[in-house]
Amino acid sequence: MKKLAVLLSMAAVVAVLVAGLSGAFGTQDTPSVYASRLAGISSSGETGIQVQNLDASQEAAITAVFYPQNGQSPVSVPAGTTAAGGSALFYLPNITQLPDGAYAAIINSDRQIAAIARTDWQASGGAATYSNVLPGTDVAVPLAVKDYYGQCSLVSVQNTDTDAPANVAVEVYESGAATPTKTVNAQISQGTSVTFDMCGGDDFAELPEGFIGSLRVKSATEVGVQSFIDIETSQKAVYAFEGVPADNAAATLYAPLFRARQPFNPNDPNTLYMDTGISVVNPNSSPVQVTVKYYGAQGDPACVGQEFTQGPVEIAANSSAVFYQGPAEQPITGKHPLPDNCVGSAAIEATGGTILAIVNDSLNYVDESAAYNAASDASAGTKVALPLFRSGHTSWNLYTGISAMNVGDGPANITLEATSAGGDVLAGEPGMTQSNVAQYETALFWPGAFANSGDWADPATAVGSATITSNQPLAVIVNDVSLAGKADSSTYNAINAEE
Repeated sequence: MKKLAVLLSMAAVVAVLVAGLSGAFGTQDTPSVYASRLAGISSSGETGIQVQNLDASQEAAITAVFYPQNGQSPVSVPAGTTAAGGSALFYLPNITQLPDGAYAAIINSDRQIAAIARTDWQASGGAATYSNVLPGTDVAVPLAVKDYYGQCSLVSVQNTDTDAPANVAVEVYESGAATPTKTVNAQISQGTSVTFDMCGGDDFAELPEGFIGSLRVKSATEVGVQSFIDIETSQKAVYAFEGVPADNAAATLYAPLFRARQPFNPNDPNTLYMDTGISVVNPNSSPVQVTVKYYGAQGDPACVGQEFTQGPVEIAANSSAVFYQGPAEQPITGKHPLPDNCVGSAAIEATGGTILAIVNDSLNYVDESAAYNAASDASAGTKVALPLFRSGHTSWNLYTGISAMNVGDGPANITLEATSAGGDVLAGEPGMTQSNVAQYETALFWPGAFANSGDWADPATAVGSATITSNQPLAVIVNDVSLAGKADSSTYNAINAEE
């Protein structure tokens, strides 16, 4: 039996009446929605879990077990039979067995599966997406903040043991410090989760405003960790990423997308800009030297074909630092070497140890933000799964843009195959194959270039999953955007689907 841990956090116990609401996963059929407790997002929200059947020839039986944070009994919800290559959606507001509340979930199947979770706050347009989490006994969260330029961390820890409670220690490290500033202890019931609110929780009251650093979650039994970061100065900006077991740290990590002062609208002289920040954590007991190498993307006029180096920068034991591609100089890492309007991919290299990292992608001065986990060689693959793929979906006009970075040692030939929820393949469309992608270069797939046909012609059903294959290992991220401007952007990591 295949199992995936999924954290569904930040749903408060509030029900509201909504008529005719068109959600990010489809039309809502019930009046109940889940309300966010994020301070900067005051609207109601809801969560969907998209699960992809990775078996190309066999149907999958998929079941989600939901564990309420309030201590009530878990609820098992079968999805029915999911077609080979198809996908199943667990959309919480439509699951009548679930009362309003916050949940963790474990997804079970008799086939290999992949999953992502997305939460939308529809009245405000807030959105955040993340992949299924990897359990561990020592899990690192590369970025943790308290009132840092209006940003606040809400970290959910799930006990993946369904038979016994877990005793966890949450260690908080300030950026540049080798010892924890604060440790919070908690017991978590079997299967469920606890959310730690760094801005609103009493456990973190002694941390100063403007705090930035990282977290370590330690437990004798395995736990899964996921983080939301709410930008409280914005109505809708929120981003999410997974905590990663410290054992999964690597000497080299990959960022398929970075931006340095990229104009949101190149034709507007007063345009807004998009920037990224790479938060790197050193989970080791000794310092490491970290260097970021940037590679300009094809078609980018500012830095196409160019390489830039930032560092080496020393990061203390158990500590973190931010490599920011925006205009501001950072305390530990300084200023990046990139020209304005430079877009591309990056390799993050450590000497003397291993590292973990997340990448935050934001639209300056506007309430849009997204994040993803930097990939390692172990998480890259020649076959990767994208549980959520869409083209003009719903009235929000939602599209997925895909950045596939070649992390192999030779040119890559890359093919995308999209499949509707019912298992119908979107085949024969232009732009679904890219050849001779150089090492560390990123290939972009944009479904807006595909001619909609069959199930993909109707905005209500133009959603499914996708698989990308290559002769070289790839690090892939998926950026989910509303071309109607109705929702915050959200990003998730594609999942290694090699058998």
